[in-house]
Amino acid sequence: MINYPVEFRAAVLVKNQKPLIIKDIIFDGPLETGQILVKVLYSGICGKQIEEIDGLGGHDSYIPHMLGHEATAIVEDIGPGVKKVKIGDTVILHWMKGSGLQSNTPHYKNKKDNSMINAGWVTTFNEFSVVSENRVTKINKNENLITSALFGCAATTGPGVIFNQAEIKSTDDVVVYGVGGVGIFVIQAAKLMNPKSLIAIDVNDKSLKMAGEMGATNMINPTSADVIQEVRDLTNGNGASKVIIVTGSKEGVEMGIEVAACPADVYLVGVPPKEEKIEIDAWKVMHKRNLYGSLGGSINPDSDIHTYMSLFNKGLLPVDKTITKIFSFDEINNAISMMKSDNPGRVIIKFDQD
Repeated sequence: MINYPVEFRAAVLVKNQKPLIIKDIIFDGPLETGQILVKVLYSGICGKQIEEIDGLGGHDSYIPHMLGHEATAIVEDIGPGVKKVKIGDTVILHWMKGSGLQSNTPHYKNKKDNSMINAGWVTTFNEFSVVSENRVTKINKNENLITSALFGCAATTGPGVIFNQAEIKSTDDVVVYGVGGVGIFVIQAAKLMNPKSLIAIDVNDKSLKMAGEMGATNMINPTSADVIQEVRDLTNGNGASKVIIVTGSKEGVEMGIEVAACPADVYLVGVPPKEEKIEIDAWKVMHKRNLYGSLGGSINPDSDIHTYMSLFNKGLLPVDKTITKIFSFDEINNAISMMKSDNPGRVIIKFDQD
């Protein structure tokens, strides 16, 4: 039985391009309709969180606020109307809407001065979190809870674009442009479709090495190669029939589109900062170089999380092989710095399990 108010620590964004500040937080309670109180066990760090910290989305009117949207957790309490989970359940926290109620966002305050700390429907850089029912999915308590945290975003977004949208065939030449924290899962999933070729493109040689280990047949670094020519050489002069773009670089997005054949399908998982516009060749679009958006891999969290975790448990989607380091919660800024470095794959934040 939870006694309110609940006190906990959270890593709070108080200024863009600065380290997060760990603050003592109070949630007075009680829970409102559709809200769930969870104890966070493990959290990933998504690239979108890095962008928020760096202010790449423009003016952030919600500062100071909490962050994080992929984690594993234990349900500590449920609010009125919640039917999806019960106290004691193990859950994945995710940013894509699933079934269940959408609650109001929680009201947190800074213990030091009672000032408001903003938060969305799910946050995971905090020891406890009040989340909306439609942002949780129950899992078996015996799952690998470290790896499972990544199925809240990265390890579903990447496979989602492959399994829900791309429809890759054995005759396809596939390019994945950007093989970092999400793109590496695109590689893993695309490999399962047995394409004719699976070409990884990235400016980071360490990420390219990991992509090769995960199934890429060819690796290209744009800083030392003519990308368009190399892709043509690898595809009999045609270009790629399927391109998945997972970079936020304007130049990378434009180059990713240009390596596609005509006809071809191009999927945008990554996009440049909001104020930057890309240039495309309209003539080639007219000739069926098709461009598609992919928001969160178009997943249904209620079903796809379990499907992709099943592939992991069968050894077909080796999500655990992408985790390069686990940090304590107190080391969260070091973890963020590592994500900004040339470190390939993912890092995990581990919270106190007591």
